[in-house]
Amino acid sequence: MTVPAASVVRQWLQLQGYGQPRGAERLTRQRFTDHLERTGGLQLDSINALDRAHYLTLWSRFGPYDRAELDAWVYDERRAYEYWGHEASLLPITHLPLGLRRMRRFPPEAWKRSAWFARWSTSPASKRRVLRLLRAKGPMERAEIRQSTPERTREDKQSLLVLWHQGRVAVARRRHARKVYDLAERVYPAVAPASTAQYRDNWLLQGLRGNGIASEAHLVNYWTGPRPDAALRRRILARNLKAGRIVSMQVEGFRERFYALPEHLDTLDGAPEPQGTTLLCPFDSFLWQRRRARELLGFDYRLEVYVPATKRVFGYYVCPILHDGRLVGRLDPKMHRASGLLEVKKVFFEAGFTPSQSLRQGLRTALEDLAIFLGATDLTMSRI
Repeated sequence: MTVPAASVVRQWLQLQGYGQPRGAERLTRQRFTDHLERTGGLQLDSINALDRAHYLTLWSRFGPYDRAELDAWVYDERRAYEYWGHEASLLPITHLPLGLRRMRRFPPEAWKRSAWFARWSTSPASKRRVLRLLRAKGPMERAEIRQSTPERTREDKQSLLVLWHQGRVAVARRRHARKVYDLAERVYPAVAPASTAQYRDNWLLQGLRGNGIASEAHLVNYWTGPRPDAALRRRILARNLKAGRIVSMQVEGFRERFYALPEHLDTLDGAPEPQGTTLLCPFDSFLWQRRRARELLGFDYRLEVYVPATKRVFGYYVCPILHDGRLVGRLDPKMHRASGLLEVKKVFFEAGFTPSQSLRQGLRTALEDLAIFLGATDLTMSRI
């Protein structure tokens, strides 16, 4: 079977929530849950040039919504939990058995072999102190840990992170974006861990749920809980092909094999032509696999936050521009909260792309919509 690359892209956009214009549907708890189940999760990140990553990722699809309502779905109703998916992420609570399997096997083999892990981990005594503290005093932030010496305090703060990875503590809620930890049994529902095979297969099955038809290379690093090496990836693919959970095919313009869930082949021709203009968060699940964006959409993206300012090509927190299903450019925005100004420093379009009047208007509308979501009272931008 050979399928057109254009069909692969249309389905990919639809599965990622970009098959319709931003704001065509209002964000509800069910749509939030559906998004997590389909894409795998929302990446969390502390960089706040515009807004926190998971808030911005949902805005790109649904437009402005109530953040407090979203927080309530996560931390009050427990429809999601914070753990490792692509990186640290909000994950659907139905996937907790998979998370528990990682917790039980923490640290991953690759981590244990890394020199940094010995420095990153902490002593059993420190972990015991932290667990006793949580048991006695209840939920707390890292900053609230105070021990008899600065060395113990530093180690015990680090132990919170290690214990979170091990599943012995959990993020119970957020307080002004800061994590509040508690004992895991007070946060997570009582469920059994998934099997090792289910956990490993999730690398493949979640990648295909979020992307549709994809090659092995297009799945690497989309889902990093787990992160199988090449030999294990081959075994996972072979096992799921034999069981009929996935099928293989060719995609026009590519030599390597692609894979899909059977149900995605049934709906391949039904994916709509994407319309509308929106901006993507740098941590959007649509960009988790940069090679896929480069090979299917011709868009080479690199986050330059960690690049020295003098060596940046496009800017600090550059947001790709998605227009009618194409990544046509990128812009460098900054929210100045003290003054209420949303500033767009520069706008770049891809080589060979000439912005149409539709694109110009769509981009202005997207920025005005973003300003509303961020609470900006003023908007300045480069000439489009």
